[in-house]
Amino acid sequence: MPTTPARRRLSPAEREAQIAEAAIAVARAEGLAGVTLRGVAAAVGVAPSLVAHYRPSMEELVGETFRVVATAEVAEVARLVDRATGPLERLAALVACIEDPARDDVAVLWADAWSLGRTNAVLATAAREVMDDWQRLAAGIVADGVRQGVLHTDDPDGVARLLFALVDATNGYALVDHLDRATREDLVRVTVARAVGVPADALDAAR
Repeated sequence: MPTTPARRRLSPAEREAQIAEAAIAVARAEGLAGVTLRGVAAAVGVAPSLVAHYRPSMEELVGETFRVVATAEVAEVARLVDRATGPLERLAALVACIEDPARDDVAVLWADAWSLGRTNAVLATAAREVMDDWQRLAAGIVADGVRQGVLHTDDPDGVARLLFALVDATNGYALVDHLDRATREDLVRVTVARAVGVPADALDAAR
């Protein structure tokens, strides 16, 4: 009679990686609130006690899960933006990437981070630090455009902050279906274009 082969026992490093991957999958599917002991254990297919053995602090796992996903997005967008030929084109590419519907799942995680970060210090720190990464990316593009005489502002950092304040606000609107997508995206593009002294449709034209 055939027997079912025993499953190989995972090493601690393999189990850690499995739990981390499961947490990311749960976060993308259910949001950060879904990254619970039971939720991650169910995704892995093990008892909650095993997850607790490897990750005794769910606050840390939630924060680290968000950091991994959010940091990967910044790196990916930076690579895409770098393909553009000039500062206006890079700014347009940045805004287009941020608005891409394929990134809506990460936008939801950001909304979760702002809310859950009130009581999760690890998550709050991760959100601030990744936000700083976004800020450096956008401010660098604007500053380069100013140096080349293509963009016009005396406050590249302020423009970057404005961009992400608008993005976060319109992502919040999306969660409750306030305004249609085109209106939300126009609000971001037109406001940022005006902030850097170019025509309102310049970011559309440069895409």
